[in-house]
Amino acid sequence: MTLARILRSASLRSAALAATAALTFSTVAQADALADIKARGKLTVGVEAGGTGAILAQKPDGTLIGQDAELNAYVAKKLGVTLEMVPTAWPGIIPALLSSRFDMIMSGMTATKARAEKVDFSEPYGDASLVAATLAGNAKLNGAADLPGTTIGVLLGTNTFDFVKKYNEKIAADGKPAMIVKTYDDIPSMITDMTNGNIDAFMLPHPIVGGYAAQRPGTFKIIEGLGDKSYFAVAMRKDEASLLAAVNKALEDAKADGTLAALQTKWLGAPTANLPATWQQP
Repeated sequence: MTLARILRSASLRSAALAATAALTFSTVAQADALADIKARGKLTVGVEAGGTGAILAQKPDGTLIGQDAELNAYVAKKLGVTLEMVPTAWPGIIPALLSSRFDMIMSGMTATKARAEKVDFSEPYGDASLVAATLAGNAKLNGAADLPGTTIGVLLGTNTFDFVKKYNEKIAADGKPAMIVKTYDDIPSMITDMTNGNIDAFMLPHPIVGGYAAQRPGTFKIIEGLGDKSYFAVAMRKDEASLLAAVNKALEDAKADGTLAALQTKWLGAPTANLPATWQQP
């Protein structure tokens, strides 16, 4: 065998070994997330506790309540571990997940294509379609057709911000004045600003707005018909297939045994009907 053939053969063997090692590492990495959770006996979940109404909120004594708080507890029980929810500011919640501050995010997060470039999402567990909300006494805002030219509040780091940009493009194409967008770090600040007359309305997923409306009867007017169709899902780091499968199984169990419907009825007033098998947007 010539020296060239020997070197070529050695190179091919090295490449094959490297590929095998990479595949083995990938398989181990996928198994590690769930294995680590079970080994430590605890599931850690990133949540935004700054006031998301019936989805997830924090009581004055620090207790976390809401649909997702109880659903997190259900998932942890299905995994056979305890639960720790980690309150995190919304704009930094995905970076915190990627830096392994917690195992996953379940806190009223809408699954989107942009977010899916960074994280993997579970199957959907709720309707996150966007609506606008204004004060009940606002006679100028009665439907989606009245939104052009108004000042709208949105949360930083949410899909709502991107949706409003596209909605403004549609408004401009119709020859109408665009909405003025004002951003906020949390929902209470946004509601206070609307109460003080600094914005005309705000946009959030329907269940979150519904939660606030239920807490303050007669305060808000909800404006539907924005054309959005989105879903809540659990976010996890990429390539954690075993954890993703376990979370999906827990969510499927919650749907099958009536837990999800019961939680949605308790916190949102009614269950979400006909959830699709996937969150994928067109």
